Amino acid sequence: MRAMLLYAGIDEAGYGPLMGPLCVGCSEWTIDGEHPPESPPDLWALMRGAICRKARDRKGRVAVADSKQLKGSAKAKRHPLSEIERGVLALLSIAADCPGFPATDAEFLSTVGAELLDSRGPWYEGATELPVAGDHSRVAIGRAMIVRACAKGSVRDHRVSCLSADAAEINEAARSGAVKSSVPWTLLMRHIHALRKRHSDLPLRVAVDRQGGRVRYREDLMREFDGARLTILTEDERESAYRLDGIGAPCVISFSVEGEQHHLPIALASMTAKYTRELWMIRLNRWFASQVDGVRPTAGYVEDGRRFLACVRGALADRELPEALLVRSI
Repeated sequence: MRAMLLYAGIDEAGYGPLMGPLCVGCSEWTIDGEHPPESPPDLWALMRGAICRKARDRKGRVAVADSKQLKGSAKAKRHPLSEIERGVLALLSIAADCPGFPATDAEFLSTVGAELLDSRGPWYEGATELPVAGDHSRVAIGRAMIVRACAKGSVRDHRVSCLSADAAEINEAARSGAVKSSVPWTLLMRHIHALRKRHSDLPLRVAVDRQGGRVRYREDLMREFDGARLTILTEDERESAYRLDGIGAPCVISFSVEGEQHHLPIALASMTAKYTRELWMIRLNRWFASQVDGVRPTAGYVEDGRRFLACVRGALADRELPEALLVRSI
């Protein structure tokens, strides 16, 4: 059997807002060769013919970096999502299970698995044509470059996915006694279990962007992977890394500060999560604009979310829609 490594990254968007979904993205790369999961290859180096770290590139390469770095200003001439959208759609389109460029956000959300499990709010209805921030030609050019770079860099396969949870699901978790961090952790673990199920025979490295100051993850991982032998590789202020053995192929899971600077899969996961959340928010803002004259759109973060809620509270009451469908309690 040919030696390969499955190298994945996971990151979230929308952890802090008052409204709108929490999205947890995952980017996975299957790479030929003997690569121990403790030290995966530098994918920016392997894919340098097609992928760079900056939005502006003279060679026209696809930018893959932290979504906060790539999202443009609303005052700029280019759409703020231009580079994020190009990277996500170009890389999504090379996956074996992707039928091509999605024509609408509904097709995109279905392809990456980001349908909301429990929303019940009418503001997520109605599809949006894609792309929203550019044109198909830039995405297609980026895709062609990536296909060539994958062949040259021995990248056998690639896949992006995203899980979403909206206010109803988050609030239900709160009612059951869950703390705020438990929701993204649940989605994170769903991604990891899915990776292991799809590729049980491949060594796996999962790189996760660390949120907050948490350093120790051993006990939570042991609860998730009952029967595994867990080895602590490192636990310090920069990274916590663990190796799991005895449950199939070896698996290393790391939680890194500014992980999107060190792991390309985390950076792409960040972009995927951000793009998915922005598509949901386009729907939300469009619906409320149809219900409330003159209401300005919101990104859902706390201060502006309160302004938005004050404007739309009457529309919710008129339609007997509880605020708990829109606003998170944690």
